[in-house]
Amino acid sequence: MKDILNALKKEKGQSLVLFTLMMVVFLGLSALVIDIGMTTVSKAEIQNAADSAALAGALELPDNPSQAIVVAEEYIEMNGKPGDIADVTIGDDNKSITVTISRVNSMFFAKILGVKESTVTADATASIGVAASVPWIVPFVIPKPEYFDFDKVYVMRMYGSGAYLDYPDTGYPRNYNYPSDYRNHSEYKNYPLSNRYPYQFDYMNVYIKKNTNFSNYIHWLEYGYHETFSINDDMYYLGPSSGGKESVDAFARRVTRDPNTDYKKAKVGDSRVMLIPVVESMLKRNTSTKGNVPIKIVGFVGFFIEKVHKNSYGESFWFEGRFLENLNIGSGEVTFDTDADFGLRAQKLVR
Repeated sequence: MKDILNALKKEKGQSLVLFTLMMVVFLGLSALVIDIGMTTVSKAEIQNAADSAALAGALELPDNPSQAIVVAEEYIEMNGKPGDIADVTIGDDNKSITVTISRVNSMFFAKILGVKESTVTADATASIGVAASVPWIVPFVIPKPEYFDFDKVYVMRMYGSGAYLDYPDTGYPRNYNYPSDYRNHSEYKNYPLSNRYPYQFDYMNVYIKKNTNFSNYIHWLEYGYHETFSINDDMYYLGPSSGGKESVDAFARRVTRDPNTDYKKAKVGDSRVMLIPVVESMLKRNTSTKGNVPIKIVGFVGFFIEKVHKNSYGESFWFEGRFLENLNIGSGEVTFDTDADFGLRAQKLVR
């Protein structure tokens, strides 16, 4: 009997030792799991803060690098925590911004194992580039010019035989007689943005989606199309500019809805601002085939409508405004191809 009691006492002692060891292991694992989880959450928080700060700061590039730093720091303050250590740097070409954030986290259970704190670091770099993918485009295209003069007023209208065009420098209409066979010309290539009349241009209507009905076309003309189009995407010929009442009224409603008359304050989302696809070349005005002729997008440009002149519609319709330089559409795909650069910008996280 005595031997049995001694054996039981021995087993209880061994169990106590084993239990104690297991508790140490359990507490250590708990410390590891809980504190690693806390560290992971902290890392995600500062990564999000760095990402948003870099993207926000990039909106000011390349023209305002100092303001880009200020904006990034404001976003860090909004999305970070007191005690975070941040550093913001601008690339040598003023086309990128890097945000680095560090945070010291106090450990909880890991203190049992002698680990009092850990430091996590996150960084993000956003680059500004030429917008390669653009939503909210209008259902017409313009030809690729030799250049855009962003300081000048341009007149956009439907071209017709003997139609008068506004002379932007004087504000008065001036007659311009086109060649008698103008309808056989690819006049989009020859006349608009030419040396003789550099601040006048035509446009060509396209199908954003095949078999687009007219009501959709007018809606997209007024509000833009919500899906994204990219450089090298194809659009399809719908018809030449016509100056029809419904189309002209859609342009006019854009102006009516937007109280801002200063193109320097224009931003994406303003109703006066149109995002226009640019194509390499246009079809002749007498082209009759619709929906089967692909037209490749080579870039995008922003245009600010200042005035719409209805007159009697048709050939008497025209409106004036300015192409927008360094108009930023926000986060999106970018390219650094200078041949695709028509002033529209986007920013993208590159790391």
